[in-house]
Amino acid sequence: MSFRKNDRLSIFGALRPDEGQTVSRAVVATYSLDLIAMLGLVLALGGDAEVEFENSPLGLVQAFDRVRGKLQVIHQLGRIVAPRAHRCVLPLLDTMVSAIVTNEREQSWHPKVALIRYEGDVVQWRFWIGSRNLTGSSDLDAGLLLVSSREKSARVIPDIANLARDLLRESSLTTEELEELGTAKWVAPPGITVRSLLWRRPGETRRFVGTPLLGRGERASAVSPFIDRTGLAEVLKAGCAKVTLLTTDMAAGDCSPVKGVAFRTATAPEPEAEVSVEQQIDDKVGEFIELPPAGVHAKLLAVTKGDRTALLLGSANLTERGLIGPNAEAVAILDLKNPALAETLHEFVHSGFEFRKVEIDEKLAEQERARRQLDEQISMLLECDFSLAYDEEGLLLRIGEGADEALAAARFEASPFLDPNVWVDLSSAVRTVRLLKSVVSLSEQTSLVTFRASSIADPIIQRSWVLSLPVDGMDDERRDRALLARYVGASRFRDWLRSLLDGVDGTAGQRWSEPLPGGEPGDALRLSEMFTLETMLSAWARDPRAFERRIAGMMTMLESFREAFQALPDEEERRAALDDLNDVQPFLQAVHGAVHGGA
Repeated sequence: MSFRKNDRLSIFGALRPDEGQTVSRAVVATYSLDLIAMLGLVLALGGDAEVEFENSPLGLVQAFDRVRGKLQVIHQLGRIVAPRAHRCVLPLLDTMVSAIVTNEREQSWHPKVALIRYEGDVVQWRFWIGSRNLTGSSDLDAGLLLVSSREKSARVIPDIANLARDLLRESSLTTEELEELGTAKWVAPPGITVRSLLWRRPGETRRFVGTPLLGRGERASAVSPFIDRTGLAEVLKAGCAKVTLLTTDMAAGDCSPVKGVAFRTATAPEPEAEVSVEQQIDDKVGEFIELPPAGVHAKLLAVTKGDRTALLLGSANLTERGLIGPNAEAVAILDLKNPALAETLHEFVHSGFEFRKVEIDEKLAEQERARRQLDEQISMLLECDFSLAYDEEGLLLRIGEGADEALAAARFEASPFLDPNVWVDLSSAVRTVRLLKSVVSLSEQTSLVTFRASSIADPIIQRSWVLSLPVDGMDDERRDRALLARYVGASRFRDWLRSLLDGVDGTAGQRWSEPLPGGEPGDALRLSEMFTLETMLSAWARDPRAFERRIAGMMTMLESFREAFQALPDEEERRAALDDLNDVQPFLQAVHGAVHGGA
């Protein structure tokens, strides 16, 4: 572990289950969210492959099944990045996201933490805290991973259970899980001791640097892409009269000079950058896009005296809203016993360019002001209630009261999530908007809707985002089965059956992101060879309970496959697929009846 630019680790790699482990609970807090990055998290937590984006099609189905009902991602309302690709499978995630509703003009949901429970030979928890959003950003971030353990060096950290109980209350962790967290003992990376965890709910005030991190500090370094004078005044209370700060040119230009602060600068971050699955696969990297760093997004404050260093690390920018409130944030205060580790942090901060004031580009400054104004207008709109309804004529978007002022301040449009090229204007005084004008099949229903806002003064200034809205007329479980059946398709149906019966993935070597192959169902293994008494008894003997669960799951999915096959446009493909299904269903019904009937 170090703070050198080349020593980068994958969060997904850190959270991936070890051999013999399965995830039983996962809660992630983030400010902004890319659904493709979230799909990568699903593949990492529930899949088998070493690289999350290279899972096979059936690997994706298996991963989703393993984390269904166990993963929840809590994010700031209006901060889901609108994806450009892979939308057909992303609706699977709409029941796993929860938005925190705040007025961003005043306060934001901004913590970045992950809390995962694993079952295996022993129960294990992992807790991660840092600055990383669940997006495709390649910015430099910093975080800390703690792992529960029975080692003698492990220590109780009550703050983790208290943070879960308070900051993550929307996750509805059970009483048993919270008690388990309260008694767990944790190990940190070598040379690091956790002094405390600090957090804040939206709207609360709590100083993160209320007392010096380390008295009479000899050296202090800080990193933050966003700063203000109140935040820097808090930084100067951390225990050292002089601080070297790494930030951006724009942030330094707004605040400097500040007595006691030496400004150094780096490239501005792009924390809401999209994930590129193609780049991920082509470059064989471990997490998202590993292009040259786009900027610095970490939030750090370190004070050193002799061989001791105190470090504040987490989500809070060095601003009033970040260090005092009312933003919701989470930080860890750590004691570093390894001088070499602390030195890498100080070196990292000093690697920035020495700040020199330059003449402001008025055109760029005007565009930035226009973006901020558009964000304020979007925040106004997000204060209104929206909902969806599927009916016999298509899809309706319902707009709540109080939207007229926001709708008049900018141009707003909405688009069906699975039809991103269709945009419908949202006008003042209109309370219902029809987004789709034809019956929507169950496999294409979702609570996700894409929105777009454009500045009236400068239409080039735009922002798109996705909302997950309350829906009338959608059965989540049936929709999930229908979507998975459509994704597997007729050509992968036999591979799907075999993967459940004997664990062989017939789609290995393919990637989940590749198009569904066309043509007739595959015949690599005849159904008559797959469904014999010998193969059934062999599968049952290996693990009777698991076999019984798989058979029950297969029976539940068969009707969804029938509906998907009946909708196939090619008559020959449709007939062949239904023939396969009709061959399989009676046999599985007999097995299911025997297993659950006690025969």
